[in-house]
Amino acid sequence: MQHKKYLNIERLKNNYTDGFKKGDLIVIQEKIDGANSSFQYDFENKIITAYSRNQTLSLGNNLRGFWEYTQSLDKEKYNNFFLKDCRFFGEWLVQHTVKYPSDCYQKFYLFDVYNTVTQEYLNQDTVKFFAEELGLLYVPTFYIGEFQSWEHIYSFLGKTQMGGEYGEGIVVKNMTNLNSKNTRLPFYIKIVCPQFTETKGVKEQNVINLEEQADKEYKLELV
Repeated sequence: MQHKKYLNIERLKNNYTDGFKKGDLIVIQEKIDGANSSFQYDFENKIITAYSRNQTLSLGNNLRGFWEYTQSLDKEKYNNFFLKDCRFFGEWLVQHTVKYPSDCYQKFYLFDVYNTVTQEYLNQDTVKFFAEELGLLYVPTFYIGEFQSWEHIYSFLGKTQMGGEYGEGIVVKNMTNLNSKNTRLPFYIKIVCPQFTETKGVKEQNVINLEEQADKEYKLELV
C-alpha cells in the first residue's frame, strides 16, 4: 500500500485568521505530545499495515510498539467495504517532552480519518463515530460548535484532559472549510502552549494579537 503522510498543520499566523469566520463549525482538540502514526487495513493481503509519519513499519521498525499494537487489533472489524479506503491517523503516546500519567502511554489516540480514494479527510463526527464503533480512543476534544472569537479559542490553550501538568497545545479544525482547495488559508491550525515551547527551548513565533483580532471581528459584525 502507498504511504500517505499526515498533513502538515501549521502554527497560527495573523494572515490565517481570515480562514475562520463566525458561523464556521470548528472543533478544538488537544495536541498530544507523542508520535504521529497511522494504519490501514490491506484488503488484498488481509493484514493491517502500520506507518510512522515517514515510513511503513514492521517488527524490526516498530515505532516503539505501535506496529505490535496494530497487529493486535481485530482485523474482522476492518474487513469492511466502507472502511477499505480509510487511513486512520492518530498519536501513539510515547514519552517526549510533556509528561502524562503512566496509564496514558502505549495507547493510540485517533484524530483523523483520510479517504485514500477521494483524497479527503472525513468530518470529525464520522471520525468520532469510527472510534466508538472500532473501540479506538478518540483524541480529547474541548469544543465543538460555531467559531466565536480567537480569544475564546486561546482560552483552551494549556488545558489538558490527559491528566498531565499542562497540555502541549491545541489543534483547531474548521469543518466548514474542510478539504478546501484554498491552500493560502489552511482549514487546520495549531497553537502551541508557551510552557511547552519554553521547555523545548524554542521561542514561540507568530502569536496573533488578540486585541487586533477582536477589533477586526467587531468591524466585520458591523458590515
